[in-house]
Amino acid sequence: MTDLVLKELRLRHATLDLKAERLRCEWRTVPATGPRAAALGKRVKSVQGQADDYAAIIEAAGEL
Repeated sequence: MTDLVLKELRLRHATLDLKAERLRCEWRTVPATGPRAAALGKRVKSVQGQADDYAAIIEAAGEL
């Protein structure tokens, strides 16, 4: 992979990781029994999974 592609992958990974952390902080402030908490929890899991996928690609390329 080219250097530019790796930089783009690292940027996308960092962006998704930050988004997951922000969602996680918001998730902690809502009541645990509501439907909003469940939806936020699912979004956190989904976004973190995407970030982990990018991390695996970067790691496979020998970086991170």
